[in-house]
Amino acid sequence: MSFGESLINIFVPIYLYNLGFKIPQILFFYFLVSLFFLCFAYIGAKTTANIGHKLSILISTPFLILYYLGLTQVNSQDILFYICPVFLALRMIFFNYGYHLNFLNHSLQNQRGQELAWFGILKLLAVIMAPFVGGLIATQDFHVLFQISSFLILFGTTPLLFSQDFYQKIEFSPKSLNQKITSKNNRPNVVSFSSYAIESIIGRTIWPIFLIIILGTIKKTGLVISLSMLISLLAFYYIGKITDRFSKIKLLQLGTFLYFFAWIGRIFADNAFRVLLVDSYKNLTEKILQIPWSAHNYDLAQRQNCFEFVVAREIIFNLSRVFILPLLILIFHFDFHPFAFSFLIAALCSLGYQLIEK
Repeated sequence: MSFGESLINIFVPIYLYNLGFKIPQILFFYFLVSLFFLCFAYIGAKTTANIGHKLSILISTPFLILYYLGLTQVNSQDILFYICPVFLALRMIFFNYGYHLNFLNHSLQNQRGQELAWFGILKLLAVIMAPFVGGLIATQDFHVLFQISSFLILFGTTPLLFSQDFYQKIEFSPKSLNQKITSKNNRPNVVSFSSYAIESIIGRTIWPIFLIIILGTIKKTGLVISLSMLISLLAFYYIGKITDRFSKIKLLQLGTFLYFFAWIGRIFADNAFRVLLVDSYKNLTEKILQIPWSAHNYDLAQRQNCFEFVVAREIIFNLSRVFILPLLILIFHFDFHPFAFSFLIAALCSLGYQLIEK
């Protein structure tokens, strides 16, 4: 599934850009994704709570395939520009809820850093060539790339049909969920989660378009991304081991400091060599930051109502994006060094990771 998604995900903003959509329109597309996520977040949570984690992941798959198939026709059918975000939002709701709860039920707290690292290594090995392969296919035909990705994702869900599901009905209410999000004690988490949400959406939407402008071809873009991922591969193992041995908070603080300069460096990446250098450094420092941050997230979830924590976090992610994306749209509308300002916003937001509840 990871390989199938990695073949296409980095290229979706580029695909829309090549179709002639302006950057503010592309950002509005992702604004709709987060807006629809918020609209269906509670209904999706109730459904996941009633059907279990495995079925939730399985249900998410058709929505992702419909999203990809819709994108192949988005140029000729304008209404699909507004429908595709609905499919992606539903995919995110059911997959994210199911995935994180499944991981919580099977991971061990004192080995969670290593487990996240090994999972990251396996995933990276699976997808390391995906951007390059995806770039080669997209150069010939984006539609074929969407079809191949859809088949691989569908094929990847097959093992779930033959596995047992851990199921335990979960009780929660909109009132308790709202209290969780707005609680004064939860403010450090809100800042940390919002920081991740904002810098990651800039990385997923604006950075790929910046790459195609700088590098010129889809094939070269895919190659550079694959090479930068390869360079960061060894970091997973070592960071995973030290995450379980040392303070996650101290590692987070170190990772935050290093990661800040990764975004600052992107402002000055104006040729292929600098892009490769900066993106490799970014991927490396991201591991130093993300592994302890993710492990600490799961630790926090396990101390309370796990499901409520996961749902609240996903809502905060998308609520933050609903607020930041209109600002990014304005920045690109006025067109005064928009990429530099976007990367600076991402850099400043990355400093908020370390404010997570201790």
